[in-house]
Amino acid sequence: MSSDTGKPLPGAPRPDFTMPRMLDIQMRETKFEAPHHRNFTSALTSGDGVEFIVKTDGPIPGRALGPALYIGETVVTEVTEIGPNTYRFVATSRKGLTADAPISLRWIGQPPSDSTDAAFRYSL
Repeated sequence: MSSDTGKPLPGAPRPDFTMPRMLDIQMRETKFEAPHHRNFTSALTSGDGVEFIVKTDGPIPGRALGPALYIGETVVTEVTEIGPNTYRFVATSRKGLTADAPISLRWIGQPPSDSTDAAFRYSL
């Protein structure tokens, strides 16, 4: 039986994994070049793709789940940070990208529940 009446120490602050808001998005057609690996062949194929340059109101936090750009039902996970709060997503194919589809920035595997109020729409 403990006779210590003190309060437990507070835990460490939890990291904030909130996805930042998209401020702007630019879209353009691009040629996608499948990566060349030394020890295996990439499952991705070269061809026509779409590049999305996304500007956010803060950095995307690093965590086990990566960021994903949801264009309607299509998930784009090929992403590179190209500047402060600026990210380049590449859809390796135009297949599945439909005009006026809502665009949302989320975590992989966590699609938006309702995209009717999406601030950005796909148009090329």
